[in-house]
Amino acid sequence: MIYVKVLGPTVVEVDGERLPEAALGGRLRQVLEILAVNAGQPVPKEVLADHIWDGSPPPTYLGTLESYVCVLRKRLGLSGGRRSSLATRDRGYVLDGPDVRVDLQDFRALTHGAPRRPEDRVRTVLEALALVRGPLLSQEPYAGWAAQAREAFDQELTETLVPAAGLANEIGVYDGAKLLARAAVDRHPYCEVAWQELIRAHWRSGDRGEALGAYATLRQLLLEELGEQPSRTTQDLYLSVLREHDDARQGTQRQELGLLLRLLRQALEGVPGIAVPSHDAALSTAAIGFLEHGSREETVLAGLA
Repeated sequence: MIYVKVLGPTVVEVDGERLPEAALGGRLRQVLEILAVNAGQPVPKEVLADHIWDGSPPPTYLGTLESYVCVLRKRLGLSGGRRSSLATRDRGYVLDGPDVRVDLQDFRALTHGAPRRPEDRVRTVLEALALVRGPLLSQEPYAGWAAQAREAFDQELTETLVPAAGLANEIGVYDGAKLLARAAVDRHPYCEVAWQELIRAHWRSGDRGEALGAYATLRQLLLEELGEQPSRTTQDLYLSVLREHDDARQGTQRQELGLLLRLLRQALEGVPGIAVPSHDAALSTAAIGFLEHGSREETVLAGLA
């Protein structure tokens, strides 16, 4: 079994053993990477040569390319011919067969066969995300063919992660929603829909501070890089989080004030000659005075004195 991993640094495993990087260096590795990204589809020799020689293959490229493939087969323990897992076909080469796996294909098998149940969909997309160890073909940062493939996959990844994050928020799988939305934001920092799902996941899981912080990060990014404010939808979401945060804080303050009033009433009822108001409205004035000019601890102690 040959397992080629391109979702991050390129890794090749043969029968569970990882091949050393020295065994697949330079253009030899690039040939395998190009075939792996197009696994199951023949790649013409002209296209391979154009990619690995950056648009300027030498006149003798055909013989050199064939020697690369020959060495590659030996390193992978494969035979030649049309029945090989690295087969010669249609004036090119194809990486395919029951003994070959590519993590990019595994990712797509998980994400394209969408289960109907939301919880199953979220689970499979999280499994697919676990295969992503970094940018596609990260060992080819400058090759044009790799950059094009990387850009296309980043778009595919974002279009997969954002709806899954929305589903995760709907069914209450907030930790999963955070993972999915954060991964989408890391690939496409200006994708507001991904930020909205991240804010929503933090908010609904009770992390209001993280939700507000995510909005602040997005706003700063958009202002500094694009000179724009977040969309109306994102702003409305932020205001909802902020409003609930303020309501919760006011509720806590009302609870504290109620406790103080009860303590004051108990303390005053034990003092001879003091008429305690039947309503808390009069007592609240004294409590507020303590809160404005002293600490909460002083107010509580005053009530207990």
